[in-house]
Amino acid sequence: NKEQRTKNKEQRMGSSISTPLPRLAVPTGKVRICIAGFPISHHTGRARTIASLIAETYPETYETWFYFDGSGFRPDFLSAVKAELSQEQRETFKDHKTSPFCWLEKSDGTKVALGGRDRLCEWVQGTFAADDKEKDAKLLKLCADPPSLWEFRFDNSTPGTAKTEE
Repeated sequence: NKEQRTKNKEQRMGSSISTPLPRLAVPTGKVRICIAGFPISHHTGRARTIASLIAETYPETYETWFYFDGSGFRPDFLSAVKAELSQEQRETFKDHKTSPFCWLEKSDGTKVALGGRDRLCEWVQGTFAADDKEKDAKLLKLCADPPSLWEFRFDNSTPGTAKTEE
């Protein structure tokens, strides 16, 4: 796994397109938050921060999977992910071309497309209770405030918390 992360990081530093790590079946009882996009983007950086915070706060329920590549995200990877969606979702997101693209994967195989960082934030605000201030205050603040332009620099080499090999 560390060897694959190093290989992907080296590929991103050059001009070649990195290969996304596999997305294995989601463990029973978990939801995988997937974020894909450009490695330099303040909206993508904020989406990654939000997803990571959810997985850190609720590791028994959520895991993350990330793919960040300046050359491979669009059109190839984004088109491939959209092809995995239901017909209705493909129609809804056919014009989505921006970074990031966020979606959920459930243990029953269901994929739920969210769209960009703004729609990820809407999902978070509808999913996590504002009354649990201790656990969710930072998360909800990240969703309420727009990302700073300085968030374009983020850890774009970490593959997330999901298992990527058997």
